Amino acid sequence: MNTATRFGAALGTAMPGRRQILLPLALAPVAGWAVWAAGSADAPSHPAGPFHLPLDETTAIWRDLGTVRFGGLAGNPQFPVKVSALDGRPVTVRGFMVPLTDGATHNRFILSANPLGCPACENPGPATMIHVHTAIALPATREPLTLTGTLRLRPQEGLFYRLDRAEQRWA
Repeated sequence: MNTATRFGAALGTAMPGRRQILLPLALAPVAGWAVWAAGSADAPSHPAGPFHLPLDETTAIWRDLGTVRFGGLAGNPQFPVKVSALDGRPVTVRGFMVPLTDGATHNRFILSANPLGCPACENPGPATMIHVHTAIALPATREPLTLTGTLRLRPQEGLFYRLDRAEQRWA
């Protein structure tokens, strides 16, 4: 008789075994995927791939920014020539707002290439996020935003990129 069975017998109930606890935990991701695949309301409207939004002139920049990798002894970001050429230049980019604080409006937030809850997208990393600074606070939204501003590489905030003097652009 094992310890769990002896302890359960002393209480008059059977203790759950390891299999009874671990099996539901192992099946949870499969069940979530099945709900998503069945067409739940939160299902992404794109095929599985690295980026949520379709490729156009406002999202193409993510493909370039996403090529940055860590390198060297200090693990600093290594910017390809195409990305280095964007430093200090005006860019237009579309992505998803990730607020840094609570509130209805934000003038400092993260713009991510993918929404944080998308099960079919790549996990966000520093190469697919931009720290945004706007003069006029923007309302919090889960919908994609199109912003225009000056791109800065290696800002002090810890991410690879910052978008200064960003303004929302309407389609």
